[in-house]
Amino acid sequence: MWETFKKICCHIDTIFDQSGTVLIVIGGSLITLTVVLQVLLRYVFKTPLFGLEEFSRLIAVWVYFLGAIFGIKHDSHVQGDVAGLLFNTARSRSIIKIITWGLSLLLCVLFLYHAAKYNIWLYGTGEKTTGLWWPRIISVGSMLFGALFMTIYSIANFIKYLQRAITQSTEMGGEV
Repeated sequence: MWETFKKICCHIDTIFDQSGTVLIVIGGSLITLTVVLQVLLRYVFKTPLFGLEEFSRLIAVWVYFLGAIFGIKHDSHVQGDVAGLLFNTARSRSIIKIITWGLSLLLCVLFLYHAAKYNIWLYGTGEKTTGLWWPRIISVGSMLFGALFMTIYSIANFIKYLQRAITQSTEMGGEV
């Protein structure tokens, strides 16, 4: 049963990875196109298009949080690995990673809590954007989406490095 669960999770993760990559590429392209279009319309043709900046910001915030999710997922976010240089063994580096991912997980859980609290409050107000009058929950929802998946991938990375440390401990003859 555990193997079936892992297989399903890996399949969902692959789909998320592929679709997230496509969305980041499309979103980045849309941001570029809308900004260039807005600059041309405003400064060359002197007729800006109402709402284009708001649309661009909406796409940008979603791309930002998708990128943050991928940074956590692939363990490729900016980090100071100076502590890793002080320790020679793979096990000690895994322990540092466990501490790092434990702190990251704590911060992601706090972020998830506050993002959820803010989204619930915002949903209750029914607040709309000032330009296009879209529900603000569309852009602010990216925060909750990002926090949720960042927390999930922080848990996965924490477990991964914990398993590595345990495996390296047993391979070394049970030394702790």
